[in-house]
Amino acid sequence: MTIFSSIGDLSRSFQLRLANATMKSRLDVLTQEVSSGIKSDIPKAVGGDLRYLQQIEGRLQTLTAYKQSINEASARFSGMQDALETMQSLTGSLGTSLLSEAATGTADQLRIRAASGAENFSSMIGALNTEVAGQYLFSGSRIDTAPIPSAADMLSSIKALVQGLATPGDMIAAIDGWFDAPNGAGGFRDVIYAGNDDAQPKVALAAKSLVSSDLTASSQQFRSALKGMAIMAVASDPSFGFDTGALRNLFKSAGERLVEGNTEVILARSGVGMIEAAIAQAQTRNSAETSGLQIARLDLISADPYETASALKEAEAGLQNLYALTARLSKLTLTDYLR
Repeated sequence: MTIFSSIGDLSRSFQLRLANATMKSRLDVLTQEVSSGIKSDIPKAVGGDLRYLQQIEGRLQTLTAYKQSINEASARFSGMQDALETMQSLTGSLGTSLLSEAATGTADQLRIRAASGAENFSSMIGALNTEVAGQYLFSGSRIDTAPIPSAADMLSSIKALVQGLATPGDMIAAIDGWFDAPNGAGGFRDVIYAGNDDAQPKVALAAKSLVSSDLTASSQQFRSALKGMAIMAVASDPSFGFDTGALRNLFKSAGERLVEGNTEVILARSGVGMIEAAIAQAQTRNSAETSGLQIARLDLISADPYETASALKEAEAGLQNLYALTARLSKLTLTDYLR
């Protein structure tokens, strides 16, 4: 007895479509693995235990957040260092020049030098009003507010303060007292300074590593330089009618304060430099840890490029063979079958 088995056209069509879909899906998976270098079935790649992989990815997310904070801190303190460098360049050379000119300068030389007083004053205020990414660096915790709203307004307040005083000595004493006045005494802190004395918002570099700065436009580190610049700005105003002797007095007092202020600014730069060093160390440490974790993650889930490429070629060949078989079957007729 002969047993005859056949597959109907509908069944054959279904099997061909199923095989086509399966091979296309396999081809898509292999193509993705080749392009990404990552296995498509992660649970299978790690043997069903995802805990270690989740720990790695969680730590990488934390390090990414720290990287953003470190970049923010780096920009902030780099901007602060640039501002302090500007202040140092203003106070360093100017202070010694004023002391020399106070002793030996002629009347014309003194008046020419005095003419630049207001400009130097504005440059100093501009440095204190430095901002990075919309955040003011010397306003304490009020980072959205310029510490000194206007150099012109500040200069007007200083000139109004000394207006009517009899001697340059009285003016110098009044300027010193105005900058040194505590809160509530009607001095610089009340009339001009728009920030506060709180430290800047802290930035996290790591789990237990935070950086911040308490330098503000009203800090003691800038007081001497501001006094010297203010005295020179007053000396530059011809409305006061200073004679040569008065200018010598003003130059000497301004020079002494600027020399002292230069030293204080240098010390401030040193403090900021230490914070920058801590930021750089955190950046290096976190970068090394990130690289190590990324390597460990790839060891778990990376697809072997040779094996994946070979499997991809095999899948492509299989799909081409299936297309060829389908084409041949679609051309079969009863006449061809009976021949």
